[in-house]
Amino acid sequence: MRKKILFIDNPHPSMEKELSKMGFLVDKKNISYPELLNIASDYYGYIIRSKFIIDKQLIDKSINLKFIARIGAGMENIDTDYAKTKNIICLNSPEGNADAVSEFVIGSLFNLLRYIKKSDNEVRHGIWDRQSNCGLELHTKTVGIIGYGNMGSRLADKLKALGCKVLVYDKFKKNFGNQYIQEVTLKEIQKEADIVSIHINYTDENHYYINKKWINGFRKNIYLVNTSRGKVLHTAELIETLKEGKVIAAALDVLEYENIRLQNKPMEEWDESMHFLAQSPNVLLSPHIAGQTYDAHEKHVKILVEKIKKII
Repeated sequence: MRKKILFIDNPHPSMEKELSKMGFLVDKKNISYPELLNIASDYYGYIIRSKFIIDKQLIDKSINLKFIARIGAGMENIDTDYAKTKNIICLNSPEGNADAVSEFVIGSLFNLLRYIKKSDNEVRHGIWDRQSNCGLELHTKTVGIIGYGNMGSRLADKLKALGCKVLVYDKFKKNFGNQYIQEVTLKEIQKEADIVSIHINYTDENHYYINKKWINGFRKNIYLVNTSRGKVLHTAELIETLKEGKVIAAALDVLEYENIRLQNKPMEEWDESMHFLAQSPNVLLSPHIAGQTYDAHEKHVKILVEKIKKII
């Protein structure tokens, strides 16, 4: 009998083709959590994004499950520790959108430093103001990267090619520096950086990792980019630093108000902080799309298929 794989979310179409070639029977269902509990024992593997929380209850019901494959990087919607106790292998594909995220960060920085969004809007309203839209050149800046995983390391490579001074801090990695990328302490980044880009996972330890005290630890006023997870940044305290000028401008692709499906609260439920961000000319907002490219969708498939091949 062919082993069954459940697509709980919609991957690139080629993934079904590749898994079928490997001998799997692929089910694609628009299914609720209670419905899945009733048929969980049917499946050898789950392919997910962020639609479901794979928790202890569901894992206990998934008695024939061999693997959970997360399309993308974040694993916070999977109880990975409990899955390991059941010998279920948890896979993800952070390599798949590393280029997409790093390019997005650089695009955001060009936008912030050169007032692209602001000047575009002004011209559309008949305002031709060259002087106040005079910006800064990225290659003259020192960029601090927090986290040297797939995204952080790919960003560092691109920034060094642009001529930036690149400083990297990673709590868990050592001896990765080279002639272009300096491995430093957080205090060194806070002393030298003009720009900071956040690339850490969301964990309990990292909840509100970026807060007012952390930001005020920087010697210079800074530009801040967050493409990791919304809850690593304390929004209300970021706003205080924006008002005070300590953060000159911020690009936020992720927000702490996102739900598990990476969707923001509806406008009628926005709090004062969210309204401030939406109205601030010094904040660039986007709907968690840093890693969303057609190229990345294809890369995720290739990476996960190869990882699945190694465990079956």
